[in-house]
Amino acid sequence: MLDHSQVRGRLRQRPPMLLLDTVREFSPPDSLVATKAITGGEDCYRDMADGTGIDGFAYPSVLLLESFGQAVSLLWSLAGLSPPDEVPLMVGIRDLAYAAPAVPGDVLEHHVRLSHHSGAVGEFTGETRTADRTVLTVGSILVVSRPAASLLPTAPAPLQEKDGR
Repeated sequence: MLDHSQVRGRLRQRPPMLLLDTVREFSPPDSLVATKAITGGEDCYRDMADGTGIDGFAYPSVLLLESFGQAVSLLWSLAGLSPPDEVPLMVGIRDLAYAAPAVPGDVLEHHVRLSHHSGAVGEFTGETRTADRTVLTVGSILVVSRPAASLLPTAPAPLQEKDGR
């Protein structure tokens, strides 16, 4: 449904933190299946010693969760769950379980489902699978949206002298 250039156009992340390749399925507004191919050339494997067995190449759990979170963000965006000038922010996770490692050569399929949506708040659930196993299950991810402009860094206030100048 969405190729890589379209995915990139919908997410704020850029390489090396853009961790999705395509969207294969989208059933508005309830579900989405997004993919991410793991390759041995990714930054997280840069310092691996020669001769390291495949078990040493388990994809980092934090990157697996970030990739799933980007799929949640895509569902949020595609379903139009907030105005276009707002950004979804993950604020909580419940019942997260890493079931099996993913390694280079695996294609992750993030199956994301919207459980509940009300105003600026959404709750999502799902799992990440490869061709032959489940690697992650997510009981609940809570998301809130905020105006993008409110997330920009602000300059610190200038220091004042003791006499008020």
